[in-house]
Amino acid sequence: MKRVKDDPNIDLHEWKKEKQFILIFGILLIAYFIIWAVLFTLLDALIIMGLAFFILVPAFITNGMMVLVGKIKGIPRYPLDGGKCFSDGERIFGDGKSWNGFIGGWILGSLISALICWWIFQLISMAEDYSMLTFITPEYIANFIQAGISFKTFIISQIFIALGSPVGDALGSFFKRRRKRKRGEPFLFWDQNDFIIISALIAMIWYPLTWYYWIFLLLITPLVTALANWIGYLINKKDVPW
Repeated sequence: MKRVKDDPNIDLHEWKKEKQFILIFGILLIAYFIIWAVLFTLLDALIIMGLAFFILVPAFITNGMMVLVGKIKGIPRYPLDGGKCFSDGERIFGDGKSWNGFIGGWILGSLISALICWWIFQLISMAEDYSMLTFITPEYIANFIQAGISFKTFIISQIFIALGSPVGDALGSFFKRRRKRKRGEPFLFWDQNDFIIISALIAMIWYPLTWYYWIFLLLITPLVTALANWIGYLINKKDVPW
């Protein structure tokens, strides 16, 4: 297993900041849960987080697929920016972003999430017992999952929410390059949330993602991303664990 402290590619100071960042967001997420549990119930909090996370499943899966298909031995990589530079002399996106990951991740993410989510949508729509909840009601759920009523609308939403992931990731790299940050150099908060912000904005076309959903997403996404990046690092799909 890789050991971060023995890896010459890892800046231990940056690694320390990354761990502190994740710890802070973990504490904030727990605090947010506690607030919800006090004001309503813990189950309400779990369902709100579950709905927020569930709607963005296409984004999370696509983000993971981009890492897996973007770097496959024997398959040439095609840089998203074609190797071109911006007006500041820096690469537009950099070598880390490729058409392989963009297109491959998007297609796989859309397909996998559609298969998973359509089935779960049906289960959610059939739920009837809300007696243990104080915030969530049957009407609330019915309004939230309206995109699941039409299979065509559901598929369209899955495709475009998934598309938000590579678009957000590319935008993150674009701004990172403009700040003169190199590939593999951490860019805290934006590194972890760029893809989910764009996907969530797209998801709002179909789903009522109000402020409390956004807070959950922005708190939990860095934790999920950190875990995914660590796994990617361990299986040699990423050069750094962030």
